[in-house]
Amino acid sequence: MREWESNALSASDVTPKTASRIRAQFFLAAGPRKRLVDKTPRNSLRVDFVNALFPDALFVFLQRDGRDNVNSLINAWRSARYRTYRLPTPHSISGIDPNWWKFVLYPGWRDDCNGPVETVAARQWKFCNENALAALDALGESRWTGVRYERLIENPEQEAQRVSGFLGLDFDDRLRAAAQARLAVPINTVTPPEAGKWRRENPEEIAAIMPLIASTMEALGYR
Repeated sequence: MREWESNALSASDVTPKTASRIRAQFFLAAGPRKRLVDKTPRNSLRVDFVNALFPDALFVFLQRDGRDNVNSLINAWRSARYRTYRLPTPHSISGIDPNWWKFVLYPGWRDDCNGPVETVAARQWKFCNENALAALDALGESRWTGVRYERLIENPEQEAQRVSGFLGLDFDDRLRAAAQARLAVPINTVTPPEAGKWRRENPEEIAAIMPLIASTMEALGYR
């Protein structure tokens, strides 16, 4: 993060010192000849940076219907959880703790410091998905695979097995049990997974930001 500009990083940001420190931390976590699975939403703005650090990295692009995803972000912004950055200057987003920014700092985030929260959430979703998709397409099909959140929730075992195959992992009984358990025991959510819940939770807010996310929805194959 450069002087609070954004979370975006490119290959040019990889210095020898940075590369040595990050690779050492990953080695300490995973050890030799093992792959470490890292789920960091901010990395959707750093695909080229990660690729420069780890040229053999494989990417799994988890995408979700923008209406449901923005709805979840709105709920999370309004909750007392998920404090990400304590700001040097408070924001003015109505109904939100002014001292904290939650989740991704996208380019131009300061322009949205007066809210509303649905605009901030929509821009977070839009920037992350558009940047990730463009960078991954440039890497080529052999380096990444896509996963639809809706399919993952509907059939976690099948999707987990497919992704495991792409990553070169054995889909053993331990992984199968973990995939089956995810549907019954959601992790790190404000409310349980459910397609279309924006219609009852934040319908007016989602209607307001549809013009902002419509083109990205279409690019991701959502109507």
